[in-house]
Amino acid sequence: MSSTHGRIYLDNASATVVHPKVARAVYSALEDIPGNPSAPHTEGRKAYEAIERARSAIAQTLGVKSEELIFTSGGTESNNLAIFGVIDALHKKGIAYTDIHVVTTSVEHSSILKTLEILQGRGVAVTYVAPDFDGIVRVQSIASAIQPKTALITLAHVNSETGVIQPLADISTEITRWKGREVSTFRQLVPEVSFPIFHVDAAQSPLYSEASPHAFRADMVSYDAQKLCGPKGVGVLYRDFSVPLVPMWGGGTQERGIRPGTENVAGIVGAGVAFVLAKEERATRELRVRELRDYLIELVRDVAPDAELIGHPKRRIASNALFAISGIDGDYLSVLMDEAGIAVSPRSACVGTGGNVSHVVMALTGDEKKAKGTIRFSLGIDTTRLDIEQAVTAFKGALKIARTHLH
Repeated sequence: MSSTHGRIYLDNASATVVHPKVARAVYSALEDIPGNPSAPHTEGRKAYEAIERARSAIAQTLGVKSEELIFTSGGTESNNLAIFGVIDALHKKGIAYTDIHVVTTSVEHSSILKTLEILQGRGVAVTYVAPDFDGIVRVQSIASAIQPKTALITLAHVNSETGVIQPLADISTEITRWKGREVSTFRQLVPEVSFPIFHVDAAQSPLYSEASPHAFRADMVSYDAQKLCGPKGVGVLYRDFSVPLVPMWGGGTQERGIRPGTENVAGIVGAGVAFVLAKEERATRELRVRELRDYLIELVRDVAPDAELIGHPKRRIASNALFAISGIDGDYLSVLMDEAGIAVSPRSACVGTGGNVSHVVMALTGDEKKAKGTIRFSLGIDTTRLDIEQAVTAFKGALKIARTHLH
């Protein structure tokens, strides 16, 4: 699965290779389930039942109730629904946008940061907590940012570029303490909710780390099937029933009225299989991939001593290694590696390419040359030692050309 048609795929943080069992489940659903899941006939009921079986399977792997899961089109939509859904729900209850505060960090995924920019335009106050140089967000930094009018705290468990794992259990402890103080300015209008609401972006987590809502002690958690060997175009949002949430658009009553639109039946079926497979033998998978990732880091440092590993060297997801090389064009370097048969990315795929810099590396280093010279290797569940060696050989050659290109 890591090598396709003679190429080596090391961009699994963008999208993983679909597991063969998932692909078979998706194909079978496409062939066998023609009906619309909202239709009243036999074919419609068959589609509806397929969705609910997948929902139940995912709920079981996460240790939650099926009714607490909402299917979306991916991690980005799940994040948008969590943020817009909560803030707009409060606004509809009579709370002015200018009376709402959100806490996040400066290194979140663009689906968090861009969404919050829109809300800031409406008057919502946002605090962007800066992590330390190693990418770790300090617990006290989050705790100090919370105010009585803080409605939402939204954080990624695993950073999509560096792979750094945040101490969410400790952060959640501080959030719980705040909830216990009952000083929220929203208490009178929304007495049934304990604020601040805690949302976690866990898109990068399930293949190599425990990612259940209970592990995070979170009120909402976003997932993305394409990050765990599932199909593209399917996301999941866990939402505790106490959390007020309104849909982002009008339409039908699908997903309990929270996410209108005909569900992606085949994709959801595949996602159900992917979540189950992701949980199986996770510890063994994590150990094997982490050892390969460390081997890759060692080889990269041998061929490029000036390649700086960004983020904490140990507290990171098993599959990820982001390097910054000052003065190199990361976009150009990734193109050269692509031509050599190696798929890597200069940064998060959702940011795009073409003259961009990594906002994560800028936040951590303040160095634009480093932020422009990034290259991210993200291993897959079937990546081999030979894949790593061939990729680093290609990296060495591509880097030599990229350095020449500067002069």
